[in-house]
Amino acid sequence: MKSESALNGDIEINNNKQSGFVLIEVLIAVTILAVVLLSVYSGISSGMNIIGNSKNYTRGMIIARSLMNEFRSEGMRGVDMKDEPVKNFPDFSYDRVSERYENPMLGPLPVNKTAIRVKWQYKGIENSYVLTMVYQVK
Repeated sequence: MKSESALNGDIEINNNKQSGFVLIEVLIAVTILAVVLLSVYSGISSGMNIIGNSKNYTRGMIIARSLMNEFRSEGMRGVDMKDEPVKNFPDFSYDRVSERYENPMLGPLPVNKTAIRVKWQYKGIENSYVLTMVYQVK
């Protein structure tokens, strides 16, 4: 009987060693899973930020083109504007600056350059889109 209890004792000791080894394997697996899930979450979060900012960038492009078309329909005349709010888009503002265009090689030409800069804030960072048009002075 003593030999059987000794055998049982050895088996119990081996089970304890095996249990400790399984615990370490589980901890390593949980750590690897946490790292993988964290990287997936980070990728999804970055993707959502990019999508949100690109939506605003597209709106900024559309607003700038609309404002430039409006400027052209008015005969390309008007005063310069600074920080004007955009109708129907409260988070957006724009600047419009017209100046005489000078070519570095040819000097002043009978053309003007108008730049419309649409600005917006996204998560505390200022972003902008600039649309420029060069046209002949009439």
